[in-house]
Amino acid sequence: MNSTNRALNRGLLVVLGLASIVVAVAIAWTLVAPSAARAWLDAGRSARTWTDSVFGTPLWAGTTVSLAAVVAIAGAVVLLVLLIVFIVRQGHGAESTVLSARTGDGDLDVDVSVAAALIEQRLSTVPGVARVAVSAYRVRKVVALKIAVDCRRGAAPRTIVDAIDDTVRLLGEALGSQPAVYAQLTGGFRSRLRSAVRVDTTTRAVRPS
Repeated sequence: MNSTNRALNRGLLVVLGLASIVVAVAIAWTLVAPSAARAWLDAGRSARTWTDSVFGTPLWAGTTVSLAAVVAIAGAVVLLVLLIVFIVRQGHGAESTVLSARTGDGDLDVDVSVAAALIEQRLSTVPGVARVAVSAYRVRKVVALKIAVDCRRGAAPRTIVDAIDDTVRLLGEALGSQPAVYAQLTGGFRSRLRSAVRVDTTTRAVRPS
């Protein structure tokens, strides 16, 4: 639930997968073909000779700075920048404020802990509910609540879903604005249920990503 680019993640997985396939094929070829080991050794010597000639030559006379040193420094700088960007981007999906509004007395921010306390207090009395966890995430510029309900064995899913629906309606009345909600039910149902459910007909359920 962060802002990491999905296309970049999938592209990296594709590259790593292809690299793994190439390595596996090379190892299999080495084990099957007797001449493969010699071919790999010859290729390694040629590559080492070419690398020494290209990267071992100083960039200009009177210096020991080589192309290899410049490439290594540039690569380290690029990697450091990418790591800093990655670290800064992490955690931006989670939100601490569930509602922000402007009133005649100034700006009003409702912390997610307020909504969590109301929801947990309401659902804790529902038969079959063992634990309730509430968190908020920003999804496509909209703050959505995630209600995770851990149910006891033999709990009735319909009863719990109806209770969530009623709780969300009351929460919207208390906040003065109906929040987008994603509810996740897990636990000891006879047929296990682990899915998003629509908990209110006035707002569109949102799955955090």
